[in-house]
Amino acid sequence: MRGNRGQSRGNKASLHGKKPFNAAPSKGAYRPDGRGNRFRELSREDTGDDQKMNAYFTERFGRGNAVREPANSPTTARPSMTANLSIRKYVKAFDRPVDSSSWTTFRDIPSSNEIFTPNRADHEDNLEVSENIVVGPYSSKEDYLERHYSLLREDAVAPLRDVVSEVQMYPRLMESESENSAHVYEKVFITGFTFANTGVAARITFSLRRSGKKINWEQSKRLITGAIVALTPVNDMFKSICHVAFIAARPLNGLQQNPPEIDIFFGATDEIEIDPQQEWVMVESKNGFYEGHRHTLQGLQMLAKERFPLSEHIIDIKRDIPPPKYLEEQPLKDLTKLFTTGGQDVLNVDILSDWPNDLPSELDQSQMDALRRILSKRMAIVQGPPGTGKTHVSVIAIKLLLENMTSDDPPIILAAHTNHALDQLLRHVSAFEPEFIRLGGWTKDMETIKPRTLYEVKNAVKHSNPMGSLRQPALTKLKQLAKDMIQLLIPLTEGNEPLKATLFKKYGVISDAQYESLVQGAKEWIRAGAEDSVSGDIAMWLGDERVEDKQRTVPEDFGIEFEEVDLEFEQLKEIEAENKLIDEEDHETLKGPRIVFNEPFTGHRSIGVNEQTALTEMEKRDLWQIPSEYRGPVYRHMQQRVKECIRQKLREFARQHAVASREARIGLWELDCNYLKQARIIGMTTTGLSKYRGLLQSIEPKIVLIEEAAETLESSIAVACFETIEHLILVGDHQQLRGHCNDAQLAVMPFFLGVSMFERLVTNKVDFSQLKRQRRMIPEIRRLLKPIYEDLEDHPSVLDRPPVPGMGGVNSYFFTHKWRETTDAQMSKTNEEEADMIVGFFKYLVANGTDSLDIAVLTLYNGQRKLILRKLRDQRHLLGDYFKVAAVDSYQGEENGVILLSLVRCNSQGKIGFLEAENRVCVALSRAQRGFYLFGDAPSLCISSMLWWEVVKVVSKDPRRLGFYMPLTCEKHKEKTFVKDPYDFRTLDGGCARPCREPMACGHFCALNCHPFPHEIINCQKRCSRTLNCGHPCTQACYLECKSDCECIIVEQATQPIEYAQAIKTLVTPLGKENQVRYFRSLSPEKKNQAPQNSSQSRGLAQETQLFRDFASGGHVESDKNLRALAERESAAARHRRLDTENFISFDDATDEEVLAKNLDNVKLVRTKSNGQGGTRGVWKGAFEVPRSENASPKKQQEGSLLDL
Repeated sequence: MRGNRGQSRGNKASLHGKKPFNAAPSKGAYRPDGRGNRFRELSREDTGDDQKMNAYFTERFGRGNAVREPANSPTTARPSMTANLSIRKYVKAFDRPVDSSSWTTFRDIPSSNEIFTPNRADHEDNLEVSENIVVGPYSSKEDYLERHYSLLREDAVAPLRDVVSEVQMYPRLMESESENSAHVYEKVFITGFTFANTGVAARITFSLRRSGKKINWEQSKRLITGAIVALTPVNDMFKSICHVAFIAARPLNGLQQNPPEIDIFFGATDEIEIDPQQEWVMVESKNGFYEGHRHTLQGLQMLAKERFPLSEHIIDIKRDIPPPKYLEEQPLKDLTKLFTTGGQDVLNVDILSDWPNDLPSELDQSQMDALRRILSKRMAIVQGPPGTGKTHVSVIAIKLLLENMTSDDPPIILAAHTNHALDQLLRHVSAFEPEFIRLGGWTKDMETIKPRTLYEVKNAVKHSNPMGSLRQPALTKLKQLAKDMIQLLIPLTEGNEPLKATLFKKYGVISDAQYESLVQGAKEWIRAGAEDSVSGDIAMWLGDERVEDKQRTVPEDFGIEFEEVDLEFEQLKEIEAENKLIDEEDHETLKGPRIVFNEPFTGHRSIGVNEQTALTEMEKRDLWQIPSEYRGPVYRHMQQRVKECIRQKLREFARQHAVASREARIGLWELDCNYLKQARIIGMTTTGLSKYRGLLQSIEPKIVLIEEAAETLESSIAVACFETIEHLILVGDHQQLRGHCNDAQLAVMPFFLGVSMFERLVTNKVDFSQLKRQRRMIPEIRRLLKPIYEDLEDHPSVLDRPPVPGMGGVNSYFFTHKWRETTDAQMSKTNEEEADMIVGFFKYLVANGTDSLDIAVLTLYNGQRKLILRKLRDQRHLLGDYFKVAAVDSYQGEENGVILLSLVRCNSQGKIGFLEAENRVCVALSRAQRGFYLFGDAPSLCISSMLWWEVVKVVSKDPRRLGFYMPLTCEKHKEKTFVKDPYDFRTLDGGCARPCREPMACGHFCALNCHPFPHEIINCQKRCSRTLNCGHPCTQACYLECKSDCECIIVEQATQPIEYAQAIKTLVTPLGKENQVRYFRSLSPEKKNQAPQNSSQSRGLAQETQLFRDFASGGHVESDKNLRALAERESAAARHRRLDTENFISFDDATDEEVLAKNLDNVKLVRTKSNGQGGTRGVWKGAFEVPRSENASPKKQQEGSLLDL
């Protein structure tokens, strides 16, 4: 096992409770009046220029009743904003001494002790991490929090620790040789500092030699903002020194330089380094991303000191859930938005005891049950299988909650696991609550969502800091500290000479007497006639011992080879924006004063002169008495000592800067709090729940709704249990994707970090509702989910979907093959032939009229995703089209008309990797609306997975949708074509194998095979039949524009006999009226003056004549070829029917029990269960050999019997 995962178990955290928020509810359930004035205190002080700002804010900021003052009116004093002191208390609670015996005091950035072990002799260590409990209750709140903190921190730290350990063992490790996906950067030098309000950042340059490739930084996960890295001196290589840092900013213009540069924050102020001549090596893990866990870890530490609402259900597994406290006090609610025909009967409904079950609504029964649970249970859990309308139910619930809010109620918190899901939810909410606020600046929706981000809302309204706010004093302090630090570092920027003697005297490196000796000696040197080019006391003293330090990062050339792309540009920007501490428009640049180092000189190294010798020489009163050969090493010693003094001073300034930066953030949150309190809806991602936890707790929320809750790690939801929360709503589906873990070992037994709170509570039979009627998939596709969702029903709206063109009603199909997988450079699985088959089928669908945007290609392997996308972009017939090619994990919550699923895996060992994960398979099988086509090795899947066994049984039943041939149907002739190989698509033009032979507008007959697209888009390649002005026939292809005149071959009239070859080589000129020449082969006058025949009467004869000429000049060969192809396809179709009948006959004639009983000697199925420590579903494993029929043909024996078990 890798790395030392020991985590010390801390003492029980003390509880510092806070009185719960109990707002006095209004007795009336109708929508209260007076909320239009909630933003009045934030009304803007308008000026003429202000009128032009943010034109889309038609109601300024607020409910719409804020008073708009005339542009020229004098400014009015408005009520001051208040500073919420609870924010200071929350943030300053992290000011505690680090105690290694208590996890509640661990610092947010890992220390070097967590990352590496000095002088390690072995890369392998045992894991010592507490196991998680997913079945049954936890023993206490402290036990619950400590287990999750330990697991989450291990998941955050382990990837970097593994990389550091690997480089420690193999210092010369190249990236391609790493077993831990290490990124190694050498020749790292500190070139300056940026003093931003968020911290003191070092600017570094680095070399990519160990990658050996160019990097497309716009689509690379390398060094993204918030990523954690480790640095070590090049002469140490993690033997004894390791500094932890994280990426502060990632400006692309800096990364695209040669050499590239980037900004980093050191993990602690006492680890800051400044020496521009020190060379470092920096490493990071491709698999880890610490910033995603950092804020959640802090939230768990704070939760240990607070009251933990809902712990009786989350920790103690109390299954019966009562109503929220605010609902018990006032159960009367207005339901007119739900029951639009109910009138006065639903204006004041006691939803706890008198829910109207008989009134009509747009919801089906399962949705109505789920909605009632959301409104009436303090912890509401709603499972929504694919396409059942989870978001729709959530939106209706939000609408009803808003309708029944009072003016004193705090905002409702909405969260989702992804930005895409959050924006989708907020777009629905904006229809009835347009003045929501979104925390987090990243969104693709520039019309609805972007103007409502907190950053944009604040920009739209002039604001001042609350009275008593810490922000302005903190910003003033930061500005002064930046000046002080720049002044401190100026000596390292004066590169025209070595460091000055006054600097050494200032920091006590040399005594006053030594300084005087240097100055006096320099004067005598000048009087003695020293060279004018040498200036400065130290420069004169060094003389020839002064050398230029040439250790620098130099430009590199890796040719044209680029590293494989990791992410799409939009995905990368989303990650960076999500993890930036302050929401700003510019997520790349670190803003603040900057200083650039320039220290090119040092002393010459002398052989045999060590540190002790330098110290001995430094004791001399007169430094000029030091022998010249020793002065280089002595200067290097003095240089290091003065840098140590500067470094210590800078670290002290940095500590003060960190305090001021924290106070500036407190002040910013104190301002933001005033904005948030005026909103009724606040949206953010689940990462934002942790990132803004202190800010959100200050507004004392009562209701939190989390979408995609089953895809979110449990810790991220636990930290959303603010002290004032009374109502937690979890919406998701635990049978789809789980939360992502950086370390795959932690996701499974016995750690179960990937199991969400949603899944754990459902597994422990805590009350929940399940939606049962899906509105996405046609029944032919929905039936594939039968092994996962037994009770899933179809809504009538899915019964009349149009079929997929070109497939003859086959709207789902499992195409199976035996093409072997391979592994790419990033160790991801690929399947070249399968990718070619999918690309050919994609082209066929597009040719038959399916829009490329209506087709999505999914796969479980990133290598295959990139391969298919590259092949699609290489298709000239698809140039300009947009392709949706995605990994299954990034497609949850999405859907499309037609889905092509690439399963990739096919090997002799029967390993299927990710295809064993039932959650991923569930997502993959449920994305299509009207067409779903799978490509993979079905026999291997059936052998290795019981779920796939069940899926394949479903598709082999009537209508049977499984086979070694893909059945296509010509829309024109209704003729079936069976495709088994990617090459077969090359002989098809979207139809069948019959030649088209239909006349085109040009008069020629179409030379293509049968095709569904119109002739107008075809470029006729036959020779043009039109006659030019010169009388000659046009020699160009028909689709090209004819020339006005041809270049006729002519000769001058011979005055004497001339050889034929000579005549051809004589003068060649274009034909013109002045040319008195004769043709070598002349045309008759009638031929010259012949006009093109365009009349309808002559066109038919011309076409028939042209058809005969084409046939006579070689067309019969093409005709014979087409006839042979047709015969081969008919034979293939018959062979396909025979093979599939033989291969799958068992499913037509035998029950499941009979099939298993018949093959009992060959099949051994083992169901693996939990060991009592956890587990939610059993995992079926199958191991058997496929029996062969003794009479099977050689062809059948080679292909294998798919399900003849």
